[in-house]
Amino acid sequence: MNPNASSTRIERDAGGKRASFDDIVVGAVLGEMEWVVTEDMVDKQSRMDHDYDEFYSLDSPWGGRVAPPQIQYRPPRWLLSRSYNIRGLFYRWKMENLRPIRLNETLRVKAWVTKKYVKTEREFVVFAAEATDSAGNVVFRTERTHLLDVIERSAPRAGEGIDSGIKAERI
Repeated sequence: MNPNASSTRIERDAGGKRASFDDIVVGAVLGEMEWVVTEDMVDKQSRMDHDYDEFYSLDSPWGGRVAPPQIQYRPPRWLLSRSYNIRGLFYRWKMENLRPIRLNETLRVKAWVTKKYVKTEREFVVFAAEATDSAGNVVFRTERTHLLDVIERSAPRAGEGIDSGIKAERI
């Protein structure tokens, strides 16, 4: 870190004390949730991404409208936010879609922490998630890497910041 810089990392926000790198437990289960993708969610995702493929708005070979694959970003992040009050920067996203997400289908999403590491004096956490349908078939798998703070880890934590999380957001 530049010794002349006066950078600090935020210690608290509206959600309380932010989780530290040491607070995050590799192997921790982040929980499970039921998730139903509605027409409104698909319409909103299409608008956000400016992606109006006919599969998302009219019909598809899978028997009706389906959701854009990127809609599955949110549930694993909600689960991470329920367990750890973190902010930072989305760093990497891997996803495997085994079949399309159908509208009004109930999926069970579960997530867990797979690893954490330090690179270039910054802290990263990796978490994975899997969604299954009512028959137990996997619909998607994902792995995400999240940078806990853009500021180097040697910077002190102090003060209160803006809560920019997505804890209660439902697309």
